[in-house]
Amino acid sequence: MSQQFFQNPHEMQDHLPRKFRFAPFVVLIALVSYAVIVIAMLTAPDTAQAKGSAPATKVAIDTSNSTPWTLPSMPARCTDVQIAAGDVASCLISKYNGAAKNGWGTPPFPIAADGTLNAGWKSNGWEYSGSPALMDWEAALWKNADKVGTIRAGRIQAPPAALALFEGFLGEIQANGYRITDAISYNYRCTSNTRKDCVGLTSASLSNHAWGLGIDINVGANPEVRYFPTADSPTTACSVPMATNLPQWVVQTAEKWGLLWGGYGWSGGCTTPETVKSSVIRDPMHFEFRGTVEDAVKIASVNGVSVKRYCSNVVEAGTTIRKCTWQDRPQAGWRTSVPLQGPAGATSALVNITLTGASETGYVAAESCDGNVTGDRAWSNGNVAVGATVANLAVVPLDALGRFCLYNSTPMHMIVDAQGFFMPSRLAGSDATRFTPLVPTRVLDTRKIGSKVLASGLREILVNGIPKDSVALLTNLTVTATASEGYLAGESCDKLSSNAPESSNLNFSSNDTVANLAVVTLGNLSQGAGFCTWSNQGLHQIVDIQGVFTPGSSGMWGFNLEPQRRLVDTRKCVTDCAEVFRPGAMIKLKAPAGASAVLVNLTLTDAANSSFVIADRCSTLMPSTETPSNANVAVGRVAANLAVVPVDVDGSFCVYTSSATRVIVDIQGTFSPSADLRFIPVSSVRRFDSRKVAN
Repeated sequence: MSQQFFQNPHEMQDHLPRKFRFAPFVVLIALVSYAVIVIAMLTAPDTAQAKGSAPATKVAIDTSNSTPWTLPSMPARCTDVQIAAGDVASCLISKYNGAAKNGWGTPPFPIAADGTLNAGWKSNGWEYSGSPALMDWEAALWKNADKVGTIRAGRIQAPPAALALFEGFLGEIQANGYRITDAISYNYRCTSNTRKDCVGLTSASLSNHAWGLGIDINVGANPEVRYFPTADSPTTACSVPMATNLPQWVVQTAEKWGLLWGGYGWSGGCTTPETVKSSVIRDPMHFEFRGTVEDAVKIASVNGVSVKRYCSNVVEAGTTIRKCTWQDRPQAGWRTSVPLQGPAGATSALVNITLTGASETGYVAAESCDGNVTGDRAWSNGNVAVGATVANLAVVPLDALGRFCLYNSTPMHMIVDAQGFFMPSRLAGSDATRFTPLVPTRVLDTRKIGSKVLASGLREILVNGIPKDSVALLTNLTVTATASEGYLAGESCDKLSSNAPESSNLNFSSNDTVANLAVVTLGNLSQGAGFCTWSNQGLHQIVDIQGVFTPGSSGMWGFNLEPQRRLVDTRKCVTDCAEVFRPGAMIKLKAPAGASAVLVNLTLTDAANSSFVIADRCSTLMPSTETPSNANVAVGRVAANLAVVPVDVDGSFCVYTSSATRVIVDIQGTFSPSADLRFIPVSSVRRFDSRKVAN
């Protein structure tokens, strides 16, 4: 029921002499309310929001002696090393900076500066739990999913990491024979030594119970009492036996779980029974946690309980902050910072973005970390459905720190593989390249060979008819008739071994057809230049070459990064909807002035039948099943693919759909002879994987 243990200038006094307390009738009302809550806790039905566990004891504690520990002596304070290791069974976590500073959040406060009650608050005289103003605060607290001894499911309410500690402690002491008749954890109020209704106070007077960081057990048998010297103990109040039914092993078990016991006494307490005190408040019903969130996660782990917590660097209003969630993946609306470790001077990068583990259908947008972008984005760089894993190539802007930001519309995992960097020509070295488009050429289609590419083996792909100084290819990789869900990677054969690569170019499901644009570095095969692919599943593979990157002046086009924007969204057409949503539709679009080709993201959705799209100059686009496609989509799916599309002399280009399909086109950049940015291809390297981000 209390808040502080050791007294220092920054600590609040959680208890004062009884003359400073409530009038008797107020105390009576509070006790009655308290009893009602306690009874409800033990008799309520088994409803729950979260799950915890109480593993077997890992520290040897003698539970054979259940004599009440009425004259306790404190262990030493835990050192920083002990706390960091999570092994705190023989010490006390007594450093206290306040729950908010320890990372547990800042709750709203009921009392306005003028002493009046803020809107949205209701009180029963001693607590505000359940107030409308606390809806979001209380929603962030979890409840025990299972019964813990005599305590019903859903009755212990605390932040997830603290809940793990309380569940572990309460489960263990009951398993070892201590019976709990009543227990209460979260209740929003101020400390008992001030005013529980917080009137005239500030948030500095909030009890640890307001965070769910304290719990009281067996209140009647373990009352909070101020002790004074007696005739039997005239020297010090510390030598007066307290009223409690708690044996020493129960307290030791609490300390193993990182919990501080109020029975040692508040305002400095009694180090030993011989400590000289003219009075001391002992609160044996009360146990609380005073460490940080990270401390709680570590202590729970040491005791065998894994607490899911995901933390990542996100950018809000131009400032990088460390943001955490009691889930295992980035949450909706986050702008996750992704450092790419590119060469100095790089202004943009080519990356493959893979999305998986979405809790609902959503999208990501790759953007600059600068500025204060909020709300839904007007473009996308990848779309994913529940249960799906998809990949999409994108060019992303880099800030001065060499990073970009990923905005995700729904909770999902995100993986980023870097494939190359763009930088101004004045900064580019000899390894910088320009792009030369080729007539789209299909160099592999295993459907026509008759046999699938085998799982977990390298497939060599020979590429003829390209400039001899080519260092990388722009290629569209398509897989179909997949044996099971998996992924495919493309790379020069000397960089891609028969072992599973860490990076990937596309992901697929069972019996799927998926395409993704890729830049792959070239190597030498026995018969000429080429590269290799690797897949963890058997499948048919189609490879279409669209262009090459060559160094120096031999390449044709440099690159210009465009602000990402949507050129067309046929889901929102006002007129001529029938014309754009039909088999064989041809959608004509305008490129930025001076562009020889555009780099666009093609998103397909609402397909009436399995469909493919082809993007090209309007004057030369010849639809055919033999013409290399730019993207494929199945009924009920959303598919996205990056494409480099050449532009007619009038600045136009076209997108053809083989079946009735909604098409969204977002521009990312342009290629032209005058564009200044040069491309530096790199072997694909993984720079971010939210599935592997540590707490």
